[in-house]
Amino acid sequence: MKLPAKYIKIGYTKYKLQVWDKLTATSNEAYGEFFQREEAIGIAGDQSGSQLVNTLLHEIMHGIVYQYNLSFDGGKDVQEEALANVMTNGLMAVFVDNPWLLPWMQKEIKSDND
Repeated sequence: MKLPAKYIKIGYTKYKLQVWDKLTATSNEAYGEFFQREEAIGIAGDQSGSQLVNTLLHEIMHGIVYQYNLSFDGGKDVQEEALANVMTNGLMAVFVDNPWLLPWMQKEIKSDND
């Protein structure tokens, strides 16, 4: 699996996109992970399609939570994970149910930069 870019910018930081081999992904027991200190996002390389997009969006959500300093009372890690899951799954449902949306958004964003 190859991602379309080497980096993704979230807030003011460029995060390196890393594709994990099966051994790394298995030892981490994760489909993906956001690393704030290393400024990287790791993605298990055995994913494709909606699962791959969902995983990357999920890790992007963690990046947004970190970059914009969203805070929670009490069990921060559990609440952040729940927030990232709910928002990612909700976005994925919108994207899957509305296949016109992403191309339109890309076109609109591109027109801002022309």
